[in-house]
Amino acid sequence: LSSGGGHWVQLLRLRPAFKDCDITYATVSKGYESEVEGAKFRVIVDSNRDQKLKLILSFFSIACLILKERPHAILSTGAAPGFFALFIGKLLGKKTIWVDSIANAEELSMSGRKAGKYATHWLTQWEHLAKPEGPHYCGNVLGDDSEYRAQKSKIAPHNPTEEQFTPISNSQSSIHNRRSRIFVTVGTDQHFDRMVKIVDRWAANNPTHEIFAQIGEADYQPTHLKYSKFLTPQEFIEHVKSSSLIIAHAGIGTIIISLTHQKPTLVMPKLASLGENRNEHQTATAKYLSRQVELNVVFDEHDLVVALNHLGSISSDSTIGRFAGHLLTIKLSSFILS
Repeated sequence: LSSGGGHWVQLLRLRPAFKDCDITYATVSKGYESEVEGAKFRVIVDSNRDQKLKLILSFFSIACLILKERPHAILSTGAAPGFFALFIGKLLGKKTIWVDSIANAEELSMSGRKAGKYATHWLTQWEHLAKPEGPHYCGNVLGDDSEYRAQKSKIAPHNPTEEQFTPISNSQSSIHNRRSRIFVTVGTDQHFDRMVKIVDRWAANNPTHEIFAQIGEADYQPTHLKYSKFLTPQEFIEHVKSSSLIIAHAGIGTIIISLTHQKPTLVMPKLASLGENRNEHQTATAKYLSRQVELNVVFDEHDLVVALNHLGSISSDSTIGRFAGHLLTIKLSSFILS
């Protein structure tokens, strides 16, 4: 069970751990059902700490689900719905497993901190956050190859120079300056007008590129590129597959999906200080992930413009696979089946 977006993407990467189990998947949108075709699928009410009424509705929808399904074990990758599931599961004497989101690179999420009290097995995906009393570290959802640092860091410091965007000669996937299909995505929670404005203005001066943007509930409406507020999960995947470059907020779901398809990905973190996110975890996510996978990161508008003007230097050497690392998979399987 998990929330949508990155939490759901991470949950699906744990599927090999459930291969010998009778599984029921639960998340917040029926649009995800096709991703677990053949398995039991249930929809729960989504919520976060800013939605008091929905928190209550979410709690009762999850309680009803657990009472109906009577699971032996409950596993969640977060967020608030996952905490409710573990809390209810603990009260009912179920085995409960919490895998904190890999997006929480500097500290556990609020739900993750609270979940420790109710989790039979309490895990973080960052070794530096592990403690003897928990949470414990058993690998991450990125896969075994993520343990190896990318050949060349792509974190761009402020005021980058053109030389910092020198092409990597052995990249598996790169784009060309002449014409590219670019997919821009900002996620579903908060706006990211700051990034969309820059790409839109750049598009006006670079009309040969085909650009489509998912902009969310934005105040700014692009005039030089095609866009939609939201996409279904299936539409999102199709845009990723058909694009030669992804420009995105530092949402973990977007990053994982893009790297799984070995797409050159340019990431710009949202800032809570500008009302773009609830906290500053996206900056930490981008910094820490870029040490494990090939990720092109910019941190402000100037950096983004420089990167857009050097499209041919944006590449992907990612070897991220479809599923989580072997150690994490084995550990979770043993937790569930023991």
